[in-house]
Amino acid sequence: MTATTRTFRLSVERAEGALERVLGVVRRRNLGLERLMVSPAEDGAWDIRVEAAATDGEAGLALRQFTALIDVRTARMGPRASGASAGSDQAEAG
Repeated sequence: MTATTRTFRLSVERAEGALERVLGVVRRRNLGLERLMVSPAEDGAWDIRVEAAATDGEAGLALRQFTALIDVRTARMGPRASGASAGSDQAEAG
């Protein structure tokens, strides 16, 4: 299977170690990290965007693992295409 660039968008609580846990999933899943962007959200959380190369299986597993992290509110995944949310996978933590 060929790895393609995926975009993961996460809403994460601002808690000690939260960013390290997100990066830990990227490392453990051996995703080909291309870009990581973190910005403050209006509700006091962080909006995190991870662009990484992954196969379908790796991407699906990474999404489930992002969702399972203690400080992640929501996690969704889509293709790299700018602004494309149609057809994206989404999961809510909770």
